[in-house]
Amino acid sequence: MPWQIITNLEFPSVEILEFLENLEFLDEKSIAKNLANLQRTFIAHNAKTGEYFAARALFCHKSIYYFFDGQEFDGKKFKISKDKNELLKGIKKELDLSALSEYLSFMSAKKSFFKSVFELRAGEYLYYKNGKLKKGVFDSLKGVGILDCDEKNLEFLKSRILATLEKQISLYHSQNPCALLSGGLDSSLLTALFARQSKQKVQAFNLAFLDAPRYDESEFARATADFTGCKLHSVNLTKKDFLDTFYASDFNAEPLADSASIALRFLCEKIASHGHSVAFSAEGADECFLGYDLYFRVLEFYRCDLMQACYPLISKDSEYLRRKALGLSIYGGFCEVFTRYQKELLFADCKDFSIDEPILAYQNNYKELRQMRYMDFRIASEGIVARKISVMSDLVEIKTPFFALAKLALSLENPSPNYKPKELLKSIAKEQGLLSDEIIYRKKKGLSTPFLEWVLKEMDASSEILKANKILGFALFSEVFVRELERKARRGRFKQHLWSLLCFARWLDKHFG
Repeated sequence: MPWQIITNLEFPSVEILEFLENLEFLDEKSIAKNLANLQRTFIAHNAKTGEYFAARALFCHKSIYYFFDGQEFDGKKFKISKDKNELLKGIKKELDLSALSEYLSFMSAKKSFFKSVFELRAGEYLYYKNGKLKKGVFDSLKGVGILDCDEKNLEFLKSRILATLEKQISLYHSQNPCALLSGGLDSSLLTALFARQSKQKVQAFNLAFLDAPRYDESEFARATADFTGCKLHSVNLTKKDFLDTFYASDFNAEPLADSASIALRFLCEKIASHGHSVAFSAEGADECFLGYDLYFRVLEFYRCDLMQACYPLISKDSEYLRRKALGLSIYGGFCEVFTRYQKELLFADCKDFSIDEPILAYQNNYKELRQMRYMDFRIASEGIVARKISVMSDLVEIKTPFFALAKLALSLENPSPNYKPKELLKSIAKEQGLLSDEIIYRKKKGLSTPFLEWVLKEMDASSEILKANKILGFALFSEVFVRELERKARRGRFKQHLWSLLCFARWLDKHFG
């Protein structure tokens, strides 16, 4: 067979190769049908004809990058890779600032900051032949029907959730996986299910902050490990560790403004040193089971007649109401940072910088909480979560079993006013005897780090950010607004805004300084 898979990613090779042999005879619907249940991301090449075919599964968290603009670099007009650093070898790097608006909104951008370089979106495929490129969608989270979350379906839902998680865990038993254990409900439940299946003592890893006790939750991870019989490796993260990791990381050649990725990178280095190449993470549980308080706060903006004039223009509340008036999706994602008005202040000295509406990429026919879930699933599958996990793959492959429940979660109608977040997971944990009440009913803070407190002690953040203007040769960022952001950040507000700008400025200096 002339077609060969040129990535080392797992997938059903015989079926895929048979599909590729008949590719020239298939229309878009047939291609989508053949790929509908794809669980792996892959790139294939036909050396005889020069054809390439690639497909990116929804929640595989494996990125695919390609170069294409009709001009040659490194002797080729088209190049494709799962590693952006590898893709960029031989290319003359040209900055594309049109990705900046999306990055500021969501802490990462699907669009590349390099001209003529692109990233395949989750659920998409591409087909390159004779200098022409065709793309299509084979898997989408749109059009999922509604399943009533009433008493008659409750037992079905719980059994489906349990069976799906157990199946996902069982897929990787042969790879000596470990567990990422924060001590919250989600990671504790996943670890407990893993421990119940495993014939060996499960190795669990937790981040501790001994120098910043208000961020440290290792005692809860210890409680889960003791209850489930796991061996806990508690890894302490210091200010020096965090800053050293931050300065050393390249985020696969694109800026990434998630501070948790710095902590996760440090933890993955320790996990790899213990001989593990696979780790289970509870990412996705908050999206599936409404674990973010923000969902219910934004719900008020959908359901209530609120006045925009009652909120400061710089607030997200004002932005929500602006979108509502324009008929846009109100919710901007769990990781939304800069609003449109905040961007206008940031680019006040650069009048010709174009500010788009990144949220338009997530428009759909869902309502309220289903729309919020949909948007976060899309961001998770192709944005910040995918990139955070993808850039760890050189150390540890992070598996996310909860994302296998995405379509089931989207099928659930908006819950009743008395709904308690994650009550389905709590019920499973309780009925199955998987966790103690202390863990099941505790309030989880989520992985947070004193990232900006540490950074602000070490540097003049505003000056670091404003170096970008010197590198670019024009005033992209308003000095007045940047310095005001730092003043607010030092008082505990707009910390993520300052961090996003700092990460971008550092990336820009590294690649174009």
